[in-house]
Amino acid sequence: MLTQDEFELWCRRLNLSEAAIKVIEQIRSSEPSRLVGGGKKNVAGRYPSRKMGMTIQFESHRNELAHIYKLEHDEDVLEFYDQPPPIFLDYLSKKGRRNYHSHTPDFFVIRKNFAGWEECKTEKDLLKLAQDSPNRWQRKDESKWRCPPGEEYASQFSLYYAVRSSAEISSIFVRNFVWLEDYFQNKQLEVDEAITFAVLTLVKTQPGITLANITNRIEQASIDDLNILIATDRVYVNLYTTFLGQPEQEEAFAHMQMSKISAPASASNVCTLKITVGTSICWDGIIWQIVNTGDKSIGLLKDDGKFIDLLNETFEELVNKGKITGLLVSEESTINSEVEELISKASKEDLKEANTRYKAIEPFLNGSSSTKPNRTQRRWLTSYRKAEKIYTRGFVGLFPRHKNKGWYRKGIPEEVRLLMEEHIGKNYENIKQHCIRHAYESFKEICDEKGYKPPSSESYRQAVRNRPLHEQIKKRMGDRAAYKEEPFYWYLYREETPPHGDRPFEIGHIDHTEADVELLSSIMLNLGVDYSYINQIPDMGKSWVTLLIDAYTRRTLAIYITFDPPSYRSDMMILRICVHKYGRLPQTIVVDRGADFNSIYFETLLAYFGITKKQRPAAKPRYGSVIESFFGVADKEFWHNLMGNTQIMKNVRQVTKGVNPKNHAVWTLTKLYTYFCEYCYEVYDTCPHPALKMSPREAFNIGIARGGIRDHMFIKEEEFKLLALPSPKDQQGSRKVTQEGIKINYLYYWHPSFSRIRNTKVEAKFDPFDITLAYAYVNGQWTKCHSRVLRELQGHSEKELMIAAAELKKLNQLQNKQFNDITGKKLAQFFSRIEMEEAALTPAWRQAKKAIQAQRQKDRELKQVHAQIEGQLIESDKDGLLTIDTPIAIASETLTMQATETFKPEVDDVDLDETFKPLEEW
Repeated sequence: MLTQDEFELWCRRLNLSEAAIKVIEQIRSSEPSRLVGGGKKNVAGRYPSRKMGMTIQFESHRNELAHIYKLEHDEDVLEFYDQPPPIFLDYLSKKGRRNYHSHTPDFFVIRKNFAGWEECKTEKDLLKLAQDSPNRWQRKDESKWRCPPGEEYASQFSLYYAVRSSAEISSIFVRNFVWLEDYFQNKQLEVDEAITFAVLTLVKTQPGITLANITNRIEQASIDDLNILIATDRVYVNLYTTFLGQPEQEEAFAHMQMSKISAPASASNVCTLKITVGTSICWDGIIWQIVNTGDKSIGLLKDDGKFIDLLNETFEELVNKGKITGLLVSEESTINSEVEELISKASKEDLKEANTRYKAIEPFLNGSSSTKPNRTQRRWLTSYRKAEKIYTRGFVGLFPRHKNKGWYRKGIPEEVRLLMEEHIGKNYENIKQHCIRHAYESFKEICDEKGYKPPSSESYRQAVRNRPLHEQIKKRMGDRAAYKEEPFYWYLYREETPPHGDRPFEIGHIDHTEADVELLSSIMLNLGVDYSYINQIPDMGKSWVTLLIDAYTRRTLAIYITFDPPSYRSDMMILRICVHKYGRLPQTIVVDRGADFNSIYFETLLAYFGITKKQRPAAKPRYGSVIESFFGVADKEFWHNLMGNTQIMKNVRQVTKGVNPKNHAVWTLTKLYTYFCEYCYEVYDTCPHPALKMSPREAFNIGIARGGIRDHMFIKEEEFKLLALPSPKDQQGSRKVTQEGIKINYLYYWHPSFSRIRNTKVEAKFDPFDITLAYAYVNGQWTKCHSRVLRELQGHSEKELMIAAAELKKLNQLQNKQFNDITGKKLAQFFSRIEMEEAALTPAWRQAKKAIQAQRQKDRELKQVHAQIEGQLIESDKDGLLTIDTPIAIASETLTMQATETFKPEVDDVDLDETFKPLEEW
């Protein structure tokens, strides 16, 4: 970004006018004129620009964001600003009326030798806009567009106005930029001098060598080393032609050894002459067409209709002397195209019948038959030879033409058909949602009035069914109802940007869902409440689950469960868990349009660590298909298999007291979080995924090896922790300092500096993973405050403290008199009782684990025996792999028996049946 002195020097060098300098200074000093929101199908977001030192808005991640990548990488670009102040356009409409209105371009770009506004549009939109407003949008050539009124406005300041079409964007460059972006962020990256020398020497001696060959010949060179050398311009790779994620196909050149090699001129003129019917030739400057290839002569036809017959020997002599040459034709000739079209229209049955016909006439074609062909065979032979002359493929002449049979006369007059289509569009496809019968009766009346014979009811129904279903539902029921019928747009071509990235940690999806299970309070269950009065325990309701999933590998990176509804606190915590587990964050994070993802805290955190945020369109779950599909799988495989699940609440009128999930709740947040983490991190992570053909864990390890470790992107947990700590929900995060300290989530925290600032408000943050700590902003810095129950709570894990804090907060929110005295002291009692139970149950759990493993081995062997009996082949799963097909009921029965009979705990008040009941249900 330019300093003020550099900007003034740039203005003087370009000799800009005072008016132009004033316009540019206004753009540089002002905020974006509007906040982008994206359209119904656009993925909008913010990109953390290193060149500008700020986040840049984009309204389309496949158009505007791709253009941002070009501006970020282009050395000629000094600065660029999104959504600059509006400019005014003056032009004539298609009907000749004057249009004068304001317009906000997408970017204002300052380059080394000029500056101006740039507007990004898709090629599809530009083609439509050029028809609607030809005086505003005009095409220069195949991929270049211009906007005359924009150019006229910019010319008064000696600036430019450019239209950037999506046709100018190279998807390969976009993928390469994203691939190298982690290395662009740190310009101080260095590669060992010996490795650098070896790589550069190899590249200079063998220009064009692939990156895969470099790593094979120089074992010390890692993928990270090559990426750093490319990002720092030590090794040159054409980022517009080859993708770095496929090293076996990439060509690397020394930066000073780059050269362009063009094909010989003569090679482009080489054309092999094919002597077949339909081939065009050039004879003495005149164009002829081969129309007959006989045994002795070849028939030629000129454009004016003149026909001549040349002997084969004469024709070959003229070809050998170069007097007859073939014309340059496309790679696929017209005849070949016709043959391919005939084959593409032939069904499996057509090919089978043609094959049968060919076998019947093959003896006559070879001359090996001693009998004469019958009438049908003669007809087939005629069709075969005719197709051989026309298409050089006689087999296509044997295709049956059953599809051409039938009644071709139109039963409904054209004017009646058009009237029916118009009536369906107006009277059936509208918000009133008339039934077909009612619409048909209305159409009959119109036909009677106009004197037409109305078609049958079935013809009208068939006309309704033949109309586009998506548009029909959209007109009758709206966009959301029609969304499920919206056609999918798959990425079938290699040059398209993959929707899920090219490596792990490139794209991550964050979303929330409410767990379909009613919960109880583990705190109340362990504070001396009699189990016989379990109905008196307050209903904790359902919890909210926040997930972060890697799009490329479908691996669950982080899980956070709380009773609080979605908020930026959950977003910060899910990122913190990811940093704790992996030491890094995804390069791009995709979220929905929830208010929590637009908070200043969340966006600041992403911008600080250089993470691009993408927001998928509202009510478009397919844009988040990775995480949305996981929610569906988790419902079927985990949540809906637990006691107290709320599936039946979808039909609330059928719910009675005996089946009400609230009366069957046995799970606590602690155990639910433990088992759900095991399901995500161990079960789902190690089972083959249908889209990957391998498990997410295997795909993750392969992706890391292929894309590089990128250890320079690791984040220090302490640095991230302070930035990610949430603030209390109310009072804008501030707390009043009292004699006991500051109160956060019903607990008091103290710091010695509070004695000097009593009765004042300070900004506060709390740590959901450790309720013994909080932070207050005192005297210009964040100070660590401790809870008064620190001694009682020391030694417990972060997960225990996090779950306990969530339950404590929820209990106090219930505003029940019976539980108003829940304090830190009782929380300490809760953990003391947990420790006693854990000490008593440890031997039982160990024996239970052995029993489960033994039973699982027996079940696997029994499955193989059954498979041999039934003639099936079942591959045995890996030892220790917990799958959904594991016989939980048998295993849990063995576990309960062994735990209760063999290992009786010494603590009398521990009921093992109640303790293992949730596991049995799971």
